[in-house]
Parts: sequence; C-alpha cells; structure tokens
Amino acid sequence: MEIQKPTRAKRTRDPDSKRTAIYEAAVQLFTDQGYENVSIAKIAKEAGIAVGTVYRFHDTKLTLLRAMLEGVEDAFVTRMASDWAFEGTYAERIEGMCHGIFEVAEDNLNLLKLLNMTTDVMFTDGSLPGDRIQNQIRIMYTEAMNVGASHQGDARMMAAIAHGMVEGAIVRWMRLGAPKDIDAASQLALVFKDGFMTKEASQLT
Repeated sequence: MEIQKPTRAKRTRDPDSKRTAIYEAAVQLFTDQGYENVSIAKIAKEAGIAVGTVYRFHDTKLTLLRAMLEGVEDAFVTRMASDWAFEGTYAERIEGMCHGIFEVAEDNLNLLKLLNMTTDVMFTDGSLPGDRIQNQIRIMYTEAMNVGASHQGDARMMAAIAHGMVEGAIVRWMRLGAPKDIDAASQLALVFKDGFMTKEASQLT
C-alpha cells in the first residue's frame, strides 16, 4: 500500500497586503533617496517581495507613483465630500471639512512630502495632482453659492484659489513638523468663512 505524503498548503500573501507593502516601501525610498534614484528592484527588496510581484501590480515606476498619488487625492476628496454632507450649517461644514483635511494629511504625511517633490506628474486621464481636489471644492462652492451661503463668483476660479490656500496651509503645517495642531485647521476654516462665506452661512443648512 502506497503511503501518500501529506501535502503542505501553499502560503499565500493577500494581494492587498502586498500592495500596501509596495506602497510603504516606495514612499520610504522615494522620500529618502529621491524618485530618480530608486528602482523597482530596490522597492521590491525593501518590501520583502519578489521583483516580479511588483510588476504584476505596476508595469513601471511611474504607474506606481501615479497610483500612490491618486490614492491620496481620493482620500482627500472622499473625506471632504463626507464632511461637507454633514447635517449642519454651511459654516459648521467648513469647520469640519478643514479639520478633516488635516486628519487626512496626518495619515498620509510621507506621501504628501512625495507629492511636493513630484509636481510634474500627469495622470493617465490627463489630469494633474490637485485637479480632483479642485473639482470637489468647485462642487461644494457652487452648492453654497446657489443657496446664498457663499459669495457669488466664478466657481472654477474660486476653487483654484481655495485649493491654493489649502495646499499652502498644509505645506506650512508640514514644515513646522506637522504637529497635531488643531489651530491650523481652525485658522484655515476662519479664512474660508471670512473670505468665501456670507453671514447667512451660519444659519443656512
């Protein structure tokens, strides 16, 4: 009688965990050594996975970078939309959204540093870093303008101005060491409310 050897189950690693490991390794290496000085092989070694595994997810270093930057933009847009949908006055929504922006920034600090280093990246749809965020701001500004909670103006131009203010506030916050500073969010909210919102914003929902 032939004795069958027990088969050992293959140990597989969850694809999401591999993707996370790749992103974490890439962010660390890009910020430490600079994007141009890092290869896919270096990223794979740092992530503790095979080079071929990285290529299964991303065929080039640029597509990897794009995916990472798109991910952090999506995180900002999702949080902004969620905070804006809060059932409160428009002034309260602005306050909550500004705090949410800094919470997302704190969760993605290294990736934001990388974003500052790679402003010339263009996404596959032709958009640039920041375009999705500007579009979300435009949607919110238009809504507030239509109900009288914000001043009348060109929504695209106002969104561009507001995005620049957000970007500048976050960059300054990062240069100060990115402390858990609630004042930074409150100050940004105050600027938005003073510059964009009408007095009625504190009553309108």
